Amino acid sequence: MAYRAMVDGSPILKHYLREDVQMEVSKFCRDRWVALEAKPAAGRRVFYRYVDGRPITIREPADVKRILNRFMRRNIRTIYATANTYRKLLSKEDVEGLRNVSRTTPTIDVDGNLEETWLTIQAAKAIIEEINRSGASESVYLVWSGRGIHVHLNERAISERYWGENPVSLAHRVVEYILRGCRQRLMEIVGMSRSREKRLKIENIMDVQRVFTSPLSVHRELDIVAVTVKPEELDSFDLEWARLEKFRYWRGWDRYVEGELDRLVEKALQEIKAEGVTRTILGEETESAEAPQKRSVGRFQVMALLQAARYYVLNGDMDRAKSFGLNRAIFYAWAKRRGVTVRRPAPGAVQKHAGTEEVEETVGNEVVYRTARGWYTIGGQEQTPREFDRQVVQRFGAEAFQRYWESAIEYVKQFPIETIKDQRGFYERVYLPLTLSTAEAGRFLLLRLSQVGCSSPF
Repeated sequence: MAYRAMVDGSPILKHYLREDVQMEVSKFCRDRWVALEAKPAAGRRVFYRYVDGRPITIREPADVKRILNRFMRRNIRTIYATANTYRKLLSKEDVEGLRNVSRTTPTIDVDGNLEETWLTIQAAKAIIEEINRSGASESVYLVWSGRGIHVHLNERAISERYWGENPVSLAHRVVEYILRGCRQRLMEIVGMSRSREKRLKIENIMDVQRVFTSPLSVHRELDIVAVTVKPEELDSFDLEWARLEKFRYWRGWDRYVEGELDRLVEKALQEIKAEGVTRTILGEETESAEAPQKRSVGRFQVMALLQAARYYVLNGDMDRAKSFGLNRAIFYAWAKRRGVTVRRPAPGAVQKHAGTEEVEETVGNEVVYRTARGWYTIGGQEQTPREFDRQVVQRFGAEAFQRYWESAIEYVKQFPIETIKDQRGFYERVYLPLTLSTAEAGRFLLLRLSQVGCSSPF
């Protein structure tokens, strides 16, 4: 499937002339300030936000056709609308400041890439689970934005009494509360991102000027439709759902239960102060802003360490051990969420993924793929020693890691070779006892290593 932007604009025009597209676009854009993005000119993005000196609006399906006719020669590709809804939109003064804003749609931006859609999905699932813990499940909808997902909370599910002088601040605090509640899980997920295109990033982007891609709009660069996805069907999502001219979407995305989000709002108002709230960004920016040695070691890092030690005990190659350890940690994190069963070995099989030839081999009785360079892969993406250092070694701290590594080798060697080779046996007898009942898996690792007779790494 090709996702490059079409040079000929006619397929885009044909898309927007569909009745179902006009219906969904108008439902989202009603009472919002609309922005149109045209085909780039001289390498620069081109936006239109006013017509005849008034904010662009779309209130009903016929308005989409009207707007297209008005901007026929401008090669419009994408339709956006503000997170804010307005009491009126008749003049430029109506969109200045907050006095005319009635509500704001709380939205979390999961900014991903096409190489790692599974990670984007896992991040959105973690966010939805956090929202559900506050008793909200019927007033949440998802929009596949092109490379990522917008997790929207229907603003109409928040009772009128909460919308005061600053709806944007309220939405910001709600989003901040959700992200703080699932921060640890999201950090584990973004830590798995290794895309050469763009690393996964999750952030609170609520501000007074924020716009979001309208449902069923076309992406500004890719021939992908911003399809709505039912949260309960997220596990089944496939990029084919977003294919231009053959897309599928959830028609009931605008459902909500009045007052369902009130409990979540109450918690956010209690725990997140209105003044001095910073914008949470989880992703590569977070990693560069924090000292690695101050970040906690989680189960992901412990799994990667022990799997690398397992490989080293069996095969004795440090670089490949790092690649294997990271590969297995990523696989188990994914499998845990998806309920994947163990595959049977078929040594020597060859597959091609994104033009890269990968050879299937077994480590113990576990099936893995590797490239000609010798690095193991998942979804066509290599897990390199350098990535192991970034995602695992830096979490322990470079100096401390060597001591963890030596203790892990000694710990693994205590088990029978049959247990080390066996996928299930290694997980249940070697890995699992080190991580039960603790969020600080790294500290618990040291404690357990000393208890099983290993020399202290310090």
